[in-house]
Amino acid sequence: MAVANTVHTLLDVSRLSHVSQLSNDEAASQDTTGTLPVPTCPIGHEVDPAQQTDDSESEGVREPRRPAFATYLTHTRYGPPGLYYHGQRQPRGGGDPEPFDVRVCSPIECLAATHDERGDNHGLLLRFKPPYGAWRQWAMPLRLLKGSGEELRGELLDMGVRINPDAHKWLNKWLAQAAPENKVIAATRVGWHALEGGRAFVMPRRTIARGKLAHRISFQSEFASHDDYATAGTLESWRDHVGRLCSGNPLMVLAVSTALAGPLLYLTHRQAAGIHLVGDSSNGKTTLLEVAASVWGAPDFKRTWRATGNGLEGIAAALSDTALVLDEIGEADGREIGATVYALGNGVGKARASRNGTARRPHRWRIAVLSSGERTLAAHMSAAGKRPHAGQAVRLLDIPAKRQHGAFDYLHHLPDGRAFADHLKSEVTRHYGRVGPAFIEKLVDEERDLAGQVDRFAQIPGFDSTRPLQGRAAKALALIGLAGELAAEYGLVGWKQGESMAAAVDAFRAWAAEQGGARTEHEQILANVLGFLERHGDARFSSVESDQTHTSIVRDRAGWWRDDAEGRTYLFSGEGLAEALGGFDVKRGTEALELAGWIVERDTGARSVRVRINGTRRRVYVIRPAESEEVES
Repeated sequence: MAVANTVHTLLDVSRLSHVSQLSNDEAASQDTTGTLPVPTCPIGHEVDPAQQTDDSESEGVREPRRPAFATYLTHTRYGPPGLYYHGQRQPRGGGDPEPFDVRVCSPIECLAATHDERGDNHGLLLRFKPPYGAWRQWAMPLRLLKGSGEELRGELLDMGVRINPDAHKWLNKWLAQAAPENKVIAATRVGWHALEGGRAFVMPRRTIARGKLAHRISFQSEFASHDDYATAGTLESWRDHVGRLCSGNPLMVLAVSTALAGPLLYLTHRQAAGIHLVGDSSNGKTTLLEVAASVWGAPDFKRTWRATGNGLEGIAAALSDTALVLDEIGEADGREIGATVYALGNGVGKARASRNGTARRPHRWRIAVLSSGERTLAAHMSAAGKRPHAGQAVRLLDIPAKRQHGAFDYLHHLPDGRAFADHLKSEVTRHYGRVGPAFIEKLVDEERDLAGQVDRFAQIPGFDSTRPLQGRAAKALALIGLAGELAAEYGLVGWKQGESMAAAVDAFRAWAAEQGGARTEHEQILANVLGFLERHGDARFSSVESDQTHTSIVRDRAGWWRDDAEGRTYLFSGEGLAEALGGFDVKRGTEALELAGWIVERDTGARSVRVRINGTRRRVYVIRPAESEEVES
């Protein structure tokens, strides 16, 4: 109701010859945006075109002072609605100055000055009326005024502003002179922002916050015309036509819950949570991703892995606190994907230099990642000759996508899995982009300790874990389960309470059963060394006491061995140990071996020792695997 009243007030004022005038000496101290009320509509919201009146009738306008800018919302004697420059020029031969009037562009206002939380990235919050459609807003970075301002005009043209090509210099001048009294924080990234008095979630065309907090912050970007968070249908239509079909399908519930987990990361003090659905081709994995993507936007919200690491960093930053949905891991470069997964999980991009050599601020984000592919992350990296790390495995959990009907369990009214997938693909093209913002609207008022709830959920029997990495995986899936449970509690999705956490527990058990990425690096190192000894202990080692003239030649020697009362001890050469570590560097490897108690002799200040072998002093690593050590090779 408040928005409608504001609009009607605006239109009443416009009929009274809506003009703003500034002399040259006044321009530096006064607002040059016109006499429209400020703000004329809530920041981050559009005015319904149906509430606009017919502005085709001409109106009488008093003679303006010159030089001055003026914005008119209806036809005047100067021409159609728009921003005008009322100037005057000195005629040739002298005489009184002659007035002239130039239409600069469509109706436009400057509502507020903007800058980020650090006092940088200054800009102007603009509001403008394209010839077709509703009023729109854009927080324009002032840096776009550099040079001739072509980038600025390009963005405004994309959003529907009509600009007089012969008068663009006046648009630059009007923007350069603008000095509005109101000030708004410019958010340069999507997601949560802490404000005095509460928190706000900033999206490209909308800010979600309690009460008037939404008026204090706005999204500012050089590329205002692009918005990933498109909408179609209603929240109710998505819930009835898409969300309801998730019920009875644990993987669908898990996928949508993962998409909803993004906004919880900030509230639970985490950087990321990610799952990777692994299954055969054409089993419905991509459909699961499209359903999850519909939480935030149109079908093109889903991306593919076919991008550089730098490109994915930029996408993650643009989608911060929401979800990054990536299809087909096989399209990623197996040599780079490990570093990309680390970066996505850590929430910070590479440090880069600007053109003048100074350090640029790296991209930062918090993101929930939902991925799919026919191979696990580890298998994809191994195929490219890269060794997977345990840290990567817990940042992107491999979840088998093999259910009763492909990726599905319950087909509702459809005859088979293919028909069910096709039906879902059709529905998500008509209903999307409503659930995510509605979820945030509820979280804005959420006062429960959500971080504590994640910790409590991670302790339930279904998340039993005996290793540290299993505990990390359990917490990530508990967070995803909590997101789905909250959405069900808020009445936003079509499944029952309890289904989301059950799906998360089911996923944890499936992941733990595979155990491909459950070992720590410490455990991997011990397993690598033990496996090397089992394969090559008899062929590439010989006794330190053997007389070489009476023994066979050892090819590709990795070291020697000796027996004593404690058992067999291996004396690795430096090259032999480096090979046995399976890709880990010697320093990291010897740290793990020392912690395990496998290094039984060493010189002071070193993890190796000099010994005499066959008359020659050699530096070796003296290693005896502990019989009680349980290592999975």
